[in-house]
Amino acid sequence: MARYEIPMTIVERDGPFEEFHKNGAMVSVELADGRIIGQVLLIYPNEVWAVQDHDSMPFDTDQVVKVFQSPEDRRTHSRSDWTFFGAPDAT
Repeated sequence: MARYEIPMTIVERDGPFEEFHKNGAMVSVELADGRIIGQVLLIYPNEVWAVQDHDSMPFDTDQVVKVFQSPEDRRTHSRSDWTFFGAPDAT
């Protein structure tokens, strides 16, 4: 099981998402408090593995009310300097 999962009901409602690599999509999430978090690496179907410029998870996945792809999300691919805190084998 992944460390961080966005509820499937939200992913199924808002997806599918354009993938930049097999099973990997860059998305933005809207939280219940109105904040938007962009550049979220979503691994199929609902696992959050990284967020640009964050070394740890910056939001509670239970607070996600919407998932979408901005133009910036569609242009961005993960980079080697990202911290993959959500991968199943991350330390």
